Amino acid sequence: MERKRCIIPWALARGRRTAALVCLAAALAGLAAWLLLRGGGGIPSPGKGLPAAAEGLTDYRVELRLLPEESALAISETIQYRNGTSSTLDHLVLRTWLNAFQKEETSPAALEELYDACYPEGFSPGGLALYNVEWNGQAANHEFVNGDETALNISIPTLEPGESGTLFFRCLAKIPHCAYRTGYAGGCWQLGNVLPLLSVYGDGEWRTDEYTPIGDPFVSECANFHVTLEAPEGYVPACSAALPREKEGRWQGDLPAARDLALCVYERAAVAQGKAGNTLVLSYAADSGEAKRALEDAKKALETFSALYGEYPYPTLSVCKADFPFGGMEYPALCMIGKDQYLAEKSDSLELTVAHETAHQWFYALVGSDQALSPWQDEALCEYAMLRYVGKRYGQGSFEALKYYRADAPMMEHVPGSLTPGSPISYYNNYQDYRTVVYGRGAALLLALDDFLPGGADAFLKAYGKEFAFRLVSRKQFEDFLNAYSGLDASPLLLDYLDTLM
Repeated sequence: MERKRCIIPWALARGRRTAALVCLAAALAGLAAWLLLRGGGGIPSPGKGLPAAAEGLTDYRVELRLLPEESALAISETIQYRNGTSSTLDHLVLRTWLNAFQKEETSPAALEELYDACYPEGFSPGGLALYNVEWNGQAANHEFVNGDETALNISIPTLEPGESGTLFFRCLAKIPHCAYRTGYAGGCWQLGNVLPLLSVYGDGEWRTDEYTPIGDPFVSECANFHVTLEAPEGYVPACSAALPREKEGRWQGDLPAARDLALCVYERAAVAQGKAGNTLVLSYAADSGEAKRALEDAKKALETFSALYGEYPYPTLSVCKADFPFGGMEYPALCMIGKDQYLAEKSDSLELTVAHETAHQWFYALVGSDQALSPWQDEALCEYAMLRYVGKRYGQGSFEALKYYRADAPMMEHVPGSLTPGSPISYYNNYQDYRTVVYGRGAALLLALDDFLPGGADAFLKAYGKEFAFRLVSRKQFEDFLNAYSGLDASPLLLDYLDTLM
């Protein structure tokens, strides 16, 4: 995720004549989207490694129905789970991130520096109402086990390693009126981290981290998603999964080997499309000019990073204009880009944000890490990748100028307290420090590795992506692989950049 620095209201069209034009635009956009995805036409085949990566993964079958009048999303979810751990399990844990929005005290959007931008009309609650929680067709006892109710413990009969079972539940997701990655704002239902997902199991327990207001606390294993969406006539959905339209108001699609599934469902939107290699790129925005600009930026980023770090794994990438106080937010095969990045006077900001979020398709979506405990492991890598994008596209002079602003200057900036790039997100109290330390000083580590490593950091990151594709990688695994790859001891360098106070 990239935090942006300014917040400018998005003007809304008014008046009968304007409304008529808006309705016509919405109808044309809906027709364009239907022509684009009808019957699966135009959707490329997945990357070479995707079918093999999908084998044996947890399987999610999800039915979604958007209910705008109720500000809600009805969810029916069937999870086919195989115990891939070495432990005998007697309970599962679902991450129910939306529940953090139930109260101001726990809402990540209620952070003081975000509140007015996220809740311009005052606090609006969100959350999940659960129904019919079942394991193998039988009612299952369940209870929340952390303070913000984002971890749901579900009791099951003993499940031995290698054994499988089916978890089923229905829930109604109340969507807050909130300009955030989760919420309704600016005519768009921004549905990030709404879908309940199984937690990650390790060291004999399920993860139950709370939803911290700084950074991205989401850690998840890859799984296969099969999704059906129903929405009112004329609405335009963007999704991590390519969604061919079955009929008016109904879409269905699949997303194999992905860490999450996110959507942006627009009341109206312009859609631009194009190809980058074998990837279909879809760009959603308020008008065709905005959509085309972001489309071209995403295509360039995909082409650059595919050459640097290996094949992009998914058949589509959706770039979605969103109403929130961030530069962008990443999900598998989908990026939300903050509306302010589209302003003409910030044209380079749009391109840099799209590049950073696209880099997350390699360093988050393809190679996962612990975003709660080691946020540098995806954000710093993506910030470095964005700098390399600029160098490849615009030359060494542009690279050096941006490097000074994004990496060199943060190394000289005073940050109070005991924050280092290796700190977990729970240590941070504001986004300014988070950006300076995790993004800026974290990127400086990668720049140092570029000098340290034979062949530079890009060759290492390409090998890293190939070695750990579709897996979660700890800091220790990163360090061990770095040492093995280089034949050198990089531990002192990592310690210096990640753990040493400046």
